[in-house]
Amino acid sequence: MRVGWRDVVAVGCAVGAAVFWGIDLAFWQPLTERSGELVLFSYAENNTYWARDLRFCAVVAIVLAVLLAGRGGRLARWAALAVGAAWIGADLLLNRSDVRGDVAAVVLSVAAAAAALAAILVVRRRTRGDEPDHRPLVLGAAVSAALAPLVAGIESPTDTEAALTPAAVTLGALLTVLTLGLALAAAPDLETMHRVTTGVVAVAAAGGLTLARVLEPGSQLGSMMLLGTVQLTGVALLTGAVPRGALAWLKQLPKLLVPLVLYPALVLFIVLITAYLVPVPSWFTALGGNVPVNAADSDTLYALTGVVTGLLIGWLFLIMERALVVRQAVDAPRTVAAVAHS
Repeated sequence: MRVGWRDVVAVGCAVGAAVFWGIDLAFWQPLTERSGELVLFSYAENNTYWARDLRFCAVVAIVLAVLLAGRGGRLARWAALAVGAAWIGADLLLNRSDVRGDVAAVVLSVAAAAAALAAILVVRRRTRGDEPDHRPLVLGAAVSAALAPLVAGIESPTDTEAALTPAAVTLGALLTVLTLGLALAAAPDLETMHRVTTGVVAVAAAGGLTLARVLEPGSQLGSMMLLGTVQLTGVALLTGAVPRGALAWLKQLPKLLVPLVLYPALVLFIVLITAYLVPVPSWFTALGGNVPVNAADSDTLYALTGVVTGLLIGWLFLIMERALVVRQAVDAPRTVAAVAHS
């Protein structure tokens, strides 16, 4: 079986995210459960479960890696969903079992890496020779692009945990690699414009991820939104055909402006909805056997926010892309007729 760059990216990101998940569950999750407030008052506060947020984002990365390995095909989509559901279920059960320590970290990391690699290999073998499926790859790239900045800005109640900053930067970088891999896999053709855009997004992501951790806690929102806008704009450019001429670029402008307007608004809206109206994060807190968050604070799940935001923006990209193709098809006969008449 021939190994291409997509396979390398998929395997590397899946195994890396799986090892990250195992270390998080065994080492960092117990840190969130030993804070003095939980012991004395039996409640949690904002960002108490930062380790869970990172871990669930790592599961999303594994799902996206499976999707990339299968070129977005039907088998890859179903396998990715099955892997994600099974992984979240295992996470909740292991969290309730209170696994921790060096031995648990090694066992979990090795088992998780083996499971992720097995899923990638099975999907890759079954989809060998298949053409990339454009729509799922665009949606996956948008999800990864929307999630990476949220990972970079994850905080804790004290922001003194030594592992938080390197963990957030590492996972944010891994999601950025997946963003570029999925977007390039969805590209009709790889041209110079795609390579330039890839380089610009990579450099901007490196700066944005660093800035989000260097700034004081609570002041990273601007850099996070800017990073998300840049990455989603990169997805819009990479997943479509390169415009030819000034008029073609002008027609692409609405698609390129979508992230600038929608990304910050959707992130805020979904956080508010899931924190208060449909408290999905609180349900996962209860299922994991963790202390509930104080009613005065809010329980959040950044993985959910990133996934929903990315899917909505990704679908909008596809709708606008389709509308542009239809418009070009309508205009083409008129152009031919005009040439013939002249």
